Amino acid sequence: MEITYPFAKVFTDSTNKLNVFFLHDAGHSTFQQIGDIGTGIVDFCELDFSAAMEKIKALETVKVTNANLEDMKKIYWEAVDLLKEKHSYAHFFLNGDLLRNFYNCDRPEDEKAGYANFIFQYYINLQAVYAEALEFCLSNEVLSEYTLPERYVMFCNLHPDFTHHILRSMYSVAPMERGKFDAERIIQFNDPNDVDIKSVLQDIHRDSEHSVSMWQYFAIQSLEEMLYLEFMEMVKRGIRIKRCGLCDRYFVLADKRKRDYCDRIFENGRTCKQLGAKKRFHENVEADIYLQEFQRIYNRMYSRFYRMDAWDSEFQTNKLTETEFKAWTSMASKARQEYKQGMICGENMVRMISDDKNS
Repeated sequence: MEITYPFAKVFTDSTNKLNVFFLHDAGHSTFQQIGDIGTGIVDFCELDFSAAMEKIKALETVKVTNANLEDMKKIYWEAVDLLKEKHSYAHFFLNGDLLRNFYNCDRPEDEKAGYANFIFQYYINLQAVYAEALEFCLSNEVLSEYTLPERYVMFCNLHPDFTHHILRSMYSVAPMERGKFDAERIIQFNDPNDVDIKSVLQDIHRDSEHSVSMWQYFAIQSLEEMLYLEFMEMVKRGIRIKRCGLCDRYFVLADKRKRDYCDRIFENGRTCKQLGAKKRFHENVEADIYLQEFQRIYNRMYSRFYRMDAWDSEFQTNKLTETEFKAWTSMASKARQEYKQGMICGENMVRMISDDKNS
């Protein structure tokens, strides 16, 4: 398949970083080191699309004409820019998808707006798929009786299309130091917001203290490819996720150190990590009998939906439908957040999420 602009060159190495050149066109690229691996995909699954969707909602019923198409395009670009400061590579690929859509000569003008709406909805659907993949395969708190490889195989059996991705890899010259991508040299030679790869590598090569090597990279042209690459790097490296004890959102466990809180801003410019230890009602799950009971019930409901007596075959014994399970998890997550924020007591939380009549 031909690679067209815009696309990303993604280099991986022995560190838990993704080294990404975002190629906007033949003459302009930007460089970003994304780390730790998993942070990008977790942040994407937590990304709020509501403001962007609200902006384009009014366009769904507008009849496209030659007179109003340009005005409609401006609204779509404004919706894309709402994500610019929230998630770098989601914004990059969404911008690229819209470019390819609006400049597609084979697509009728009256279909371009409808396809733009489809793209935004497609991104939201990707959120659901990868949020499920992260929790099923990489959470320390769910299906802990299975190993990571077992959970990955189980997930792929439940979602056969997930294994159909094909990532294109190529080789290119890159600044390397002892098998690690030397991002500091890239940024040192050029403004990180305006990286000319060829000139940077030429400058580095003239410096005898640093090397330029042939190195494999992935040519990534869509958000789905980027998410799949990052997810598989997490699986390959055994990178786990955990739910924050304060904000209740998942975060990446970048190393083996015990962590209960994430680095997101929670309130007044302070992070969950800074505030978590000082909030009495936000105790570790190991010390909180109500969170222990929540996890027990959650795992039981999880097993009722996902459990397969012979998960390497086509025979499945799921007791909950997908609709029932997703409705329950939405309700349970809200109850847990209300408990952690002190809005309800532990007994009420457990009573709300219990489903004894179906146990």
